[in-house]
Amino acid sequence: MEIEKLTDKDCLVCNNPSKGMHFGAFTCRACAAFFRRATVLNLQFECINKNNNCTGDKKRRFICKSCRFSKCQKIGMTSKKFILDYDPTTSMKDLFDYYLTSDELNSNSMTNSPNCLISEDENNINNNDDILFHFSPKSSKNPNAIIDFSDLTQKIELIFDSNKNGKYEISNFQKSSVIVEINQMEIFDMVNLLKNAIIIKWAKWINSFCLLKTIGKQQKMQLFRNSWNILHIFERLQITSKYQEFYKSNSILISDSLLWICGKSHFNVSNISDITNRYFSKLFDPFLQRFIDEIGQKLYEIKIADQELKFCLIQLLGYDTTDLTQETIEIIEKLKDEIADEMHYFYSNYFNLTNYSCRLIRLLNIVKNMKVGY
Repeated sequence: MEIEKLTDKDCLVCNNPSKGMHFGAFTCRACAAFFRRATVLNLQFECINKNNNCTGDKKRRFICKSCRFSKCQKIGMTSKKFILDYDPTTSMKDLFDYYLTSDELNSNSMTNSPNCLISEDENNINNNDDILFHFSPKSSKNPNAIIDFSDLTQKIELIFDSNKNGKYEISNFQKSSVIVEINQMEIFDMVNLLKNAIIIKWAKWINSFCLLKTIGKQQKMQLFRNSWNILHIFERLQITSKYQEFYKSNSILISDSLLWICGKSHFNVSNISDITNRYFSKLFDPFLQRFIDEIGQKLYEIKIADQELKFCLIQLLGYDTTDLTQETIEIIEKLKDEIADEMHYFYSNYFNLTNYSCRLIRLLNIVKNMKVGY
């Protein structure tokens, strides 16, 4: 009797072509990635139809995550098959050191002119999504000082209106050849950095995914609001972790050319608030220090590649589902399944690895800690 090829079997969860045995059952890589993600991140689901009997097939596997996960368990998938007694990470370090070539050094210039609008109209505070920051207590010099991002909102909407097909890869974010250690940073300089570089690049990144182009502009803007900051912090931690001298000094590259040092660097917020710079630093530094200690350390230890960074960022995308529709959440799930196939190609072609599950589990644990800390 001829032995049936593994690749000829259908996925026992969604009936798509199986890619072999995953966690104790024949499944496609997308369903295997979904099960791994749900188990490692300890995700809790509720049946969308309240009957725990939704159909899971090629077309509808994304509709109900609760029933999809239940089906994974019913067919025998179990976390015990994660092979947790084997950690290929150590043996992969030399391979990753070889793969992670040194960054090209590019100088980035910053504009120092504060073009942020300060509104004296207190009515602008109410019901305006373009107002992102409002400090209290207000500055006695500018009692109604507001940082207005309305011009930035227009730029983001133009990006989201664009249907151009093109990639905006994470590897575009590079360390500058000139690194400036921050002693005091004016709040308006930080606003300019947010408006002209940081926020814009994340809007371009989100809009680079074909699946996300199908989301309505209002939903895409909400997804962006819910995600850009946690994405930025994680990416900055990963960039910083590449360089031992920065990581060891409790520092983080807040841009490609600016180094923030916890306990030394601080913002000058005197133009918009009467709170002292020292007090503001006491609020801000512990938040940042926790990420450096808990996330930066793990990233430094395992030396993740750019493709793995992309994998982690997609897991963080839409971590906050506030005001996201079910359709948007389903599209994000599809994107996570797409990256699962990309990771298989990455590990198989660059490292000739077929057993990379433990590496992904380690990455997912870092993502989980990032969400908890945030």
